[in-house]
Formats: sequence, structure tokens, C-alpha cells
Amino acid sequence: MEFLFFIIFAYLSGSIPFGKLVGYKYGIDIQKKGSGNIGFTNSLRTLGLKPAILVLIADILKGFIPVKIALQFLPLNQVLIIGSIAILAHIFPIWLKFKGGKGVATGLGALLVINPLVALVGAIIFLTIFLLSRIVSVSSIISSWALPLISYFMSPNFTLFFLTLAIIVTWTHRENIGRLIKGTEKSF
Repeated sequence: MEFLFFIIFAYLSGSIPFGKLVGYKYGIDIQKKGSGNIGFTNSLRTLGLKPAILVLIADILKGFIPVKIALQFLPLNQVLIIGSIAILAHIFPIWLKFKGGKGVATGLGALLVINPLVALVGAIIFLTIFLLSRIVSVSSIISSWALPLISYFMSPNFTLFFLTLAIIVTWTHRENIGRLIKGTEKSF
């Protein structure tokens, strides 16, 4: 029964479209501007730095809070499922007809609870790739695929979970990959 409660809690909290809500505060429907995505990158491009940072923090918390609470009550294998549900809820939010973000920030929030060291190394890889490429999608994809490798050496019992996350992140960036191939992906 607890597991079912946490599944529902993770999905409903993960579905909160903070990018859209912050956009409304500024009189902008973020789904009709820029890439139409509700996450940090489109928030930064369409709303500016301060609102985008608010969206980023809120999206990280959507992954962090359900996983942190679930860890107090559930076994680790179920906590990993709760983390995955929070991420998938951000990607497929009920409040926006299942059209949400890419799951990277929410995934970071879940990872900060599940394995903070791997999350930190992944964030460093993301920032390094971003500083070199200036392309968020490239940074997201490469850092997500680095996680299973890092996990294999640091925490082998999480490798399958991180591999699943890498597949999800790659799938959510499929349009970006198409633009990268064509050479039309936007950079900062």
C-alpha cells in the first residue's frame, strides 16, 4: 500500500509543470515560445535567467522530494522505481496532456538522493561538455550516458537504473539529435 501511495505521489508531484507556471507569472505561455519545452533551457531562452533558475530548482525538487521521502519507507529497488516515475511524470505530465520536459533536472534531483557522488560527477561532466560545446542537448546526452559507466565502477548495483535513465534522456532528445545531425541545433 505504501508503494502505491508513493507511485501516485511521485507521479503527481513530478507532473507539476513549473516552467509553465513560472511562465504564466511573466505572462508567457512557455509551450508556445522557443522550443515549446517546459524545462530549464527553454525557460532561460524565453523567460530569462532568474525565472529559469526558479524552474531548474523546482524541477530538481520534483525528483528529490519523492525519492527522499520514499527512501525512509521503501526498499531501495522500489525507491529506484519511484525516482523513475517522478522523471517520467515530468516528461508526461497529466496536467499538460502528457507533453512535458526532457527529465534531466528531475533526474538530477532523484540522483542526488540515490547516489549523490555519481550525481555530482555527472553534473561536472555536464558542465564540462556544456562549456566546450555550448549545446545543452549534447551535454545532457553525453552526461546521461556517462552515468552507467561511472556507476559501474562506483556503485555497480545502480548501473541498470542509470542505463535506463540514459535511454530515457536520449529518447527525450530525439528531435535535438535530428537537429545536431543537420547542424541546426541552437547553442548558447
